[in-house]
Formats: sequence, structure tokens, C-alpha cells
Amino acid sequence: MPVFLNAFPLKIPDAELEALQVPYVKETLDGLRSKHGSTHSFRRQGDNILIFSADGTFPVFGTPITIPLNDNFGIFCSLVKDGLTRHLAGLGRNPLGFNPIELVSAKVEDNILAPILGDAYPFKVCAKYSINTRYLHDHPYLVIDCTTRRVLKENCLFFLNGGFDLMDRYVVTQQEDGYRKLVGSVSAIKGETLQVTQIDGQVVQAEAKDVYLEASRTNFDDYILHTHGAQKDTIVGRIRQSVSIFNGGQSKKVRIDTFKKYIQSKAIPLIDGTRIEIEDAPDIQKDCGQMQKPVFVFNDNGEADWAEKGLTQSGPYTKRTFDRNDPSICVICAQHDKGRVEQFVRKLLKGISNSKYFSNGLEGKFALGTSRVEVFATATDSVEAYKNAIEAAILKKADGGRWDLALVQVRQSFKKLNVTENPYYLGKSLFFLHQVPVQDFTIELLAQSDYSLGYSLNNMALACYAKMGGVPWLLKSSPTLSHELVIGIGSANIGQERGADNQRIMGITTVFSGDGSYIVSNTSKAVVPEVYCDALTSVLGETIEKIQKRMNWQKGDTIRLIFHAQVKKLNKEEIEAVRAVIDKYRDYQIEYAFLKISEDHGLHMFDSSTADVQKGKLAPLRGKTFKLSKHEMLVYLIGQRELRQDTDGHPRGVILDIHRDSSFKDVKYLSAQLYNFASHSWRSYFPNPMPVTISYSDLIARNLGWLNQLPGWNDSVMIGKIGQSQWFL
Repeated sequence: MPVFLNAFPLKIPDAELEALQVPYVKETLDGLRSKHGSTHSFRRQGDNILIFSADGTFPVFGTPITIPLNDNFGIFCSLVKDGLTRHLAGLGRNPLGFNPIELVSAKVEDNILAPILGDAYPFKVCAKYSINTRYLHDHPYLVIDCTTRRVLKENCLFFLNGGFDLMDRYVVTQQEDGYRKLVGSVSAIKGETLQVTQIDGQVVQAEAKDVYLEASRTNFDDYILHTHGAQKDTIVGRIRQSVSIFNGGQSKKVRIDTFKKYIQSKAIPLIDGTRIEIEDAPDIQKDCGQMQKPVFVFNDNGEADWAEKGLTQSGPYTKRTFDRNDPSICVICAQHDKGRVEQFVRKLLKGISNSKYFSNGLEGKFALGTSRVEVFATATDSVEAYKNAIEAAILKKADGGRWDLALVQVRQSFKKLNVTENPYYLGKSLFFLHQVPVQDFTIELLAQSDYSLGYSLNNMALACYAKMGGVPWLLKSSPTLSHELVIGIGSANIGQERGADNQRIMGITTVFSGDGSYIVSNTSKAVVPEVYCDALTSVLGETIEKIQKRMNWQKGDTIRLIFHAQVKKLNKEEIEAVRAVIDKYRDYQIEYAFLKISEDHGLHMFDSSTADVQKGKLAPLRGKTFKLSKHEMLVYLIGQRELRQDTDGHPRGVILDIHRDSSFKDVKYLSAQLYNFASHSWRSYFPNPMPVTISYSDLIARNLGWLNQLPGWNDSVMIGKIGQSQWFL
């Protein structure tokens, strides 16, 4: 059955273009584009600016050069996008950006909200097309994607007149190029004048007619509540279902093909008049690969390719060595919810009799024995009340013994609280200080039916076992001649408000491979980007020291370091920092691979073999791969069978990109390893859309990032036994 990408081969004309070359200066390039962008095309090429003209005249003096397009794919692709941008702008369509070009449809039929709320509704959810170029097997392709974007055309005066509360909402201004720039949040309103607090804290005045509400999910949902009251949840549900159907494989492919046919039917020119021509997408079925399911290892070397089956048949990997059997568990909950929480905890520990996967509970599934549980109730939902209950629990063990696990009941509303007033983070910090792992659950979870609750508790029990230091399963892999360390780099945005107080936190976790399996090391940090390279070298150095002793590395052994990073670009500083550490270990043969893992690339695979299924039409199966180049692989970590319902959108694959400075470049090997790591999360039984090297690092960054904002918190707390478990799950 045919398999297609949303990538269409560009025909390269046998043509030469005359250009003018001038030295690159950013201000010069910006000025030229501003003054002459309508008549000329500009491209930075290394240390120079290339200027292309429609009529052979140029606005400045420089060096004339001739450029054959079939030898300069980068320049050709740039000129293709320039030509498409000019064509769309000429139609009054207001294309935005360049890498990619984005085009939001203004057609009534492309507004998903129109059938639900009417076309006159101020918010719209419109079709958005993205156009970019990329190389596939050293040939340029045009990549066309279609998704949705929230759009808001009415200004703030419209909402003021409609009685909608603008206080504390973010507002934007419309730029000449169509972009909307964030101004700040509304802090006061006087008539039709808004007082806006900018990101830097300065306060400015703005007329309501001159600014727009940000088209955010919060503003969107709140305005639907304002206009439709009690119907809000039903309407939002219908909208999300419509968006999901729109983003499904069948709908997406039809729209992409329609746009492609439009480009093919028009004689859209490059700036010199040469026509842009694209071909139909080729069938790549014979070039696709299918990963084999990873095999997991359980107690007594039991094996299964399905974790649920392996646990049931063999028990967890550490069944015979787990040291927290008959665990001592404390429960922190609100006094007025105590009865329901006790019922919930019993289901977690003992199971739900008619549940498909959770009839034996945490105790039975992981062979823990009988738990000893004590409940400590909070008088109110205040952070002080939680602190008193937690301190009472800790004091109860002051004379000896320890809590093996703390179960803390929180509320969804806590997410809106400042970190210093949030019982969620207070509970973690106090228990971590005493080396007690924490599993939170929301009171809202208790409202689920036993059927749904069984699935939730199944995942929760898995995380609890890992947090207590247990190993549910390991991966079986083929041993290599090299010792491998796999270092994951993740990040999180930390901050209650946008702007100056919002920090990007980098998280580093280490996963190492040995004896055909891998486990997660306790070496982890979360730091701001400015000191990230120092932290990376520190973690890497500590890890190598620790593992060379544990694994008994011998002089001359080959050591392989593999870095997984979800970043836009691996920069020179990161790579030089790693090399500085490597240089210290000259007794070993060290090779390394830097992998950029991206899910934001706009490339999709449409597989005809799933065209007739009920859910995930045209979605590839999990593990489907396509080699894009010698150093790039498209891999589907989530596939058609992992979609929950027929309204779920088309699954996104990830692109694995090996940096050119890597000394180990086996893209098939690295792709298979990445795929296996995506199956190995102990947070859920479901396959992960990212490998644990990334998802665990993101969780570490987020948790430590927030905890570091608490007075008195110190990351050194994690050096103890708690740091050796998956406390962050």
C-alpha cells in the first residue's frame, strides 16, 4: 500500500541568475529589505548578502556574480519561498514569516467555529498553512502542512462594549507585517483607555481601539463562558472535537493536496520570471522501515514485549530484591474529603475487583505485601494547614522507622497558586527533605468511574513503585562491544507570570546502558541556561567516574556517549564542553553522537494501509521509519493504534538529526535505541511520544525549577536515596 510524505519534489530549472554581492551587516540587510523588499530579494550567504533583481537593477553597488541554480540548492529554495510569498501577498493573503511561511485562511468555510458559533463570533479557529523547503536525499522538496490557529480580529473596545472583563488579560498590538506583538497585561481601565503593565514592569496607556486581546486559550474559553454561560463546556467540547477531526490524517492530506495542486496550476515565478514547478509526492513505501517491538525483562529474567503481560506473568524486575515490602505509607488529605480519600487509597493498594488491569492493586501487582497506612488530615486547603499535617506525619516517624511513600491529595485549583502558596510544592519539598517519595493525586480524580479509575490507578501504582526505588522492568537489548552512556537534555519554562520572572530551566538526566539493559542514574540537575554548559560537564564527569568503577571499564575499552537533546540547535558551546570532559579520559577509546530530536518539523507520513480504519485514518503504525538523509531519520514513536478515539488528530513523528561533529553516526542503530527508550517510561504503560531521556529531563527541570523557588530549598536534598529513585514521575 502506498505511503506518502507531505513533501513534493521541486523541479530545479537549468538556469543562471545574476546577483549582486555585498558584505553582510545586519543593519544593512534589515534596511535593504525594508526599503526594497517589494522589488528585490535578499539572502544572507555566509559573510555576504546576495541581492536578486527582477529587472537587472540594484539599489546599491557591489560585486556582480552569476549563480547556477542546479548547483546552489540553498539559494534556489530561498528564491522559491520568496516567489511564493510574493504571489500570496499579491493576492492580499498576508503571508507571515519565512522559515516557514505561514498563511491563515480568511475563507468562511475554513473557520471551524462558524458552524458552531457563527461566522460573526469574534474568535475564530481557522485553517493555517505552513510552507517550507527541506532536502530529502540531497534533493530539494517543498513541504506543505495544514493545521489550525485561533484568530481574533476585533479590538479591545469591542470586548469592553460587550461587558467582558479585560483585567489581567494580555493584550497585543498589530504590526505592519501582520505579526501581533505582546504589550503586557491590563492593570487598570478608565473609560476606553487601558493601563497596561509591560513585561519589564513599566506601565503604559493604550486606547482600547488600538490594541487586541491575545488569542490565547484562556481568553478564548473565558469569552465563551461570558457569552454562553452554562453551555460553555459543551461548546468547548464540540470545538475540540471539530479541531481534532480537522487535524486528522484524511482531512489534513486532502487540504495539503489541494494547496499543492493550486501551486502546480499557477505559473508562480521566481524573481527572475522562472516558473516554480513541483511534482507529486512519490510513493516511499519500499523505503520505509518498521521497528520491532522492544522486549522487556522482568523477575527471574522473564521476558515480554508487553509490559502489562510481563508484570502479570513474572512480577517486577526487583521482585526479589526490593527493600520496602510491607511499606509504611502516610496519606495527607483534606478533613472534609477524608472518607472518600480512604476509599480511593484502598483501591490503589488493593485494586478494583472488576478492573481489566488493576484487580490486584499496587500491593498485588508489585508483590509489596501489606501496606501500613496512616491518614493525616488538613483542617483547610491553606498551605499552612498542609504544612501542619505533613509535619505531624514526619514527627510520627521521628523516633525511628520511615515513611516509604507519601500520598498527598491536592486540587486542580492549586495549579493557579503562586509556588510559595501551593501545597503541591510544599508537600514535595518537606517530604523530600526527609527522603520520602511523594505521589500526588487530585480530589477531582476521585469522581471517575471505577472503569476509568482502574486505568488511572494502574499508571499511578507503576509510578509509586518506581518512586520507592523499585525497577518495574528493564529493556532487553543486544549487547555491543562498547560501553554506552546516554545523556538526555530537557528543559521547562518556570514562572508564574510571563516576562522577567519567567525562566527557562535546563534539566539533565543520565541513562546508561550495560549488560544489555539500561537504567536511570541518580545524577540530575536543573539550571538556568547561562550555567548549563558547566552543569553538563559536571554531570558528565561525575557520571563517567561513577560508572567506570561500577562497570569495571578497562584501559582501551570503547566508550560511547550519546546525547539526546530537544533543542532548536546544538551549539558549539555544548559540543566543546563535552569534548573538554572527553579529553580527560584518554585511557579509553571514546566516540560520541549528538542527536537533535525534533517534533516541530511539519513533516507527516500518510500510510494508505490504515485508510479504512475507524480511528487514525492514514496514520502510520508506531515504529514506522523513513530515512531522510545519511544523518536524519523520521521515526513514529506514537502511531495509529495508540490514538484513543476516532477524533484524535494525525500522530506526529520525530526527526532524529545527528550533528555533523559526531564521531558515531549509525542512524539506524541510534533510531532503534531512541524508539526503545520511548517505550520505557515508568510514568505510564502507554508508549511515550518522546524518549525517557527527554521526557524525564523535562520533568526534572520542571520539578527542580519550581522547588528552587521555595525559601530554604536546596538541591543537595536529592543526593540521598530519594535521588536514586524516579522521584520526579
